[in-house]
Amino acid sequence: MIGSLRCAIIEDEPLAQQLLEKYVRRVPSLDLVATFDDAITAFEQLPAMQPEVIFLDINMPEMTGLEFLQAYPLPHPLVVMTTANPHHALEGFELGVVDYLLKPIAFDRFLKAIGRVKERMPKTAPAPVANNPLSDEARTRSNAGSIAIDSPTADFIYLKTDKKLEQIHLNELVYAEALGDYIKVFLPDRFVVTHLTMTKLAETLPPDRFLRINRSFIIQLRHVKVLEGNSVLLSTGDNLVIGPSYRDAVKERIRREQIG
Repeated sequence: MIGSLRCAIIEDEPLAQQLLEKYVRRVPSLDLVATFDDAITAFEQLPAMQPEVIFLDINMPEMTGLEFLQAYPLPHPLVVMTTANPHHALEGFELGVVDYLLKPIAFDRFLKAIGRVKERMPKTAPAPVANNPLSDEARTRSNAGSIAIDSPTADFIYLKTDKKLEQIHLNELVYAEALGDYIKVFLPDRFVVTHLTMTKLAETLPPDRFLRINRSFIIQLRHVKVLEGNSVLLSTGDNLVIGPSYRDAVKERIRREQIG
């Protein structure tokens, strides 16, 4: 059972700082222990306060939020990043942040981030049970890469995210996007980032359920809502463009699935 979470805010914008303080105080399970205007002061004083959660702005003078996180002693507290610029999201997730809030931050989105923080808080390990879906063999294989699947007929995969394995049910995997050496996997209400190639993911996902529509995207057919022109509209509301060399095969496959 998780009690009150000790929180700290590192934010140089007064209005954003005040808003975060207001949100923290509205949540009974959060306990604000410190607010800092700059990352350098926070870096010096924060370890002694032992916060469990840090709301960390990215764009700050002298030391950015990313620089702060890279330098902070491990294991560092759980981190929710805040910024008006979404371009640093991938860097943040590579450093293990829990969530990423875009300014201006709405209270319902703040609550969603707190929910994710609580999911990541350490829990008492359950007693071993028979037929654990993550078998010893799967654990061994997953240590060698970013993806593990128990069997060709399994309805889930395990992705390595932030130094842990997360079970992803295939039905919930809407689409995946290639980001260099990383893959951004989109679920109905969130996304996860994992160190993986698109080729490896394509080889692992069941070909009767997933389809590559260009070099950067793989979609799940059951989440296709509309095929129009050279794009597909997915259940998440995302509209993805079909690559020129993929168009004939993709359109034929989608039409065949929807008719048959």
